[in-house]
Amino acid sequence: MEPATLVEKIQDKLLLNDEMLKDIDDKRAELKRICEEEQNKISAVCEQVKARIVAAGETLKSKSQEIYCELDQVLGDKREVVRTGSLVLCPELEEITDLIEQGEEANFDVQDCWDRIKEVLNHQQIDSDPKIPLFYPSPTLSKVKACDLGFLCLAEYLPSQFELLLTSPMSCLQLNSNNNSCKVVCNVKTDCKFTDSVQSCFKFSIKNRNCKETVEYSKEYCKLSEDKKSFQIAFLAQKPGMYLVTVLLYDQHITNSPLTVPVISKQLLQDQNKYNEGEKLPKNTNLLKKEPKYAMIAPPGSDYNHNPRPAELRCPLPSSTVPRSSIPPHIATDQSSHSSSPPSISPSKESPSDPLDLQLHSSEGKLVCLRMLSLQAGAKPDSVFKPIGLCILHNRNIVVSSTFNDKVKIFSPSGQFLSLVTIPQSNFTRPTDMVTLHSGQFAVRDDNKVMVFTSEGGYMKTLWQDRGQVKCFGLAQNKEDMLITIMETMRPRRTDLLFFDLKTGELSRKIEMNDIISDKTRSKCRFLTYQLDKLYITDLGLDCVYILDPVTVSVKVFGCSGSGPGQLSDPAGLVVDSVGNMVVADSRNHRLCLFNQEGKFVCNLSLSPETRRPSGVVLDKAKRELYVLNLQGREAMTKYKIK
Repeated sequence: MEPATLVEKIQDKLLLNDEMLKDIDDKRAELKRICEEEQNKISAVCEQVKARIVAAGETLKSKSQEIYCELDQVLGDKREVVRTGSLVLCPELEEITDLIEQGEEANFDVQDCWDRIKEVLNHQQIDSDPKIPLFYPSPTLSKVKACDLGFLCLAEYLPSQFELLLTSPMSCLQLNSNNNSCKVVCNVKTDCKFTDSVQSCFKFSIKNRNCKETVEYSKEYCKLSEDKKSFQIAFLAQKPGMYLVTVLLYDQHITNSPLTVPVISKQLLQDQNKYNEGEKLPKNTNLLKKEPKYAMIAPPGSDYNHNPRPAELRCPLPSSTVPRSSIPPHIATDQSSHSSSPPSISPSKESPSDPLDLQLHSSEGKLVCLRMLSLQAGAKPDSVFKPIGLCILHNRNIVVSSTFNDKVKIFSPSGQFLSLVTIPQSNFTRPTDMVTLHSGQFAVRDDNKVMVFTSEGGYMKTLWQDRGQVKCFGLAQNKEDMLITIMETMRPRRTDLLFFDLKTGELSRKIEMNDIISDKTRSKCRFLTYQLDKLYITDLGLDCVYILDPVTVSVKVFGCSGSGPGQLSDPAGLVVDSVGNMVVADSRNHRLCLFNQEGKFVCNLSLSPETRRPSGVVLDKAKRELYVLNLQGREAMTKYKIK
């Protein structure tokens, strides 16, 4: 190599280094600028939190000052009564004492003195000190961590782009009698990729919530898929209970984390068999009042969302199991079908024209349902994302709320996407509950309002608008054509049932539930159904169901927390068959449960495919079809045939 060539190479390298140095300096300056911006964002969030804390503190201080002033006024009034009595008695005492000292007590008019002071002497001071309120700090802010304010995205993707799913079939989540354990498999899935930088930011933890023990994951079963879009987590459950699987990215929960996984023991299965044989419910299951049983005979054009038309007929039944001969003549229902059943589905145990009794369909401790069609989970037009509400129109079109992307969609009976439901000059905000009305129209509730639409999805009117601290949940229509919803007020905490006149939009009636709900602070009444002249309300906060007679306001309550037979964890949607049997979506236990008219557990539904975090459910009694929405899994909605 010639010296001149070497000099040229060195000069080129030096020039390149100069450019690189300038580029690095520019990047450092940009990094410093971005760092200052991000720190300012963090400071702004902290200031906002501080401002809210200060405002909350001032509110508490103002409230306490008001209460203490009221108590001080009560004590001041008491003092004034005592002082006034003393001012009356003292002169009288002095006069009597002077007369006695002078020996002139015979001249003292005792009756006249008694008339003047008897009211004071007979006055009974109520000795009841007022309860002095004391401040107890909430634990909510006692352990504030950095991740509660936000997070630094250290890799390519966000926590919301990853989803935690249960892979193990629910039927396998029971302890093996040989080694007293069972393997539980979960998957973290994404449409992105598990890059090396993303993997380094993930954290996993597994705990048995019942005994509060940390569970080790099985390293030999934990693996990354070849396409790097799925990561499998597995662990051995060695005790029954609710297992909590937590997956964090940048110390933030990914979608569906923490995931609850119920694992049962052989003893619980034996208990289930006992319940199926008719033994009593557990002691913590409360049935307040026994109600008569009814059979419902649905006329043509009935609302398939368990809301009977005004012309429906009802007759008392002698027992929960109805002999075929005791069922009165029916009014024929619509036998048209838009989709044929798969060859594997056998004929029903009842004639399709009979009132639907789900207990007659259950055998050997299970009620079998087979898939007819499914809607996939996702953001595409022909899919729905984390749906909570649905209804079946009179033409059997399916309306589904794609809750987590703020859309309402209409599908054909075969599952083909037809149209989006829209609101003039506005958008839906987390649409959830919906119900088909007797008129053929349908109503939808989102976070801000309750609206009515035509059967084609055209907007008609708004019945109710959000009023600050007031929220509405659940929708149903009674035989008087009133639209019913649950109103929850935060301050003060109370729950009421509201009845709206659909024609005028006016509030016609209100039923207070304060005396019905046992624990108002934990109660979360979210789903509502009307059937057989009763209102069925699921309380996912207290894990129970209320059956309320709106005429007498008498109520039954059944259900208790847990994962065993007949126990519930975050119960969601509920449907009722023709004779009062109930199917409850036991959301966190990933199952549907069948209860009889009295709230006694009958069996779990055997679904193929299984449900994942079920939310809304709809029963088409005429066609013996069950629609189930899933918050987790690939299938957001599945229509089943009841076998």
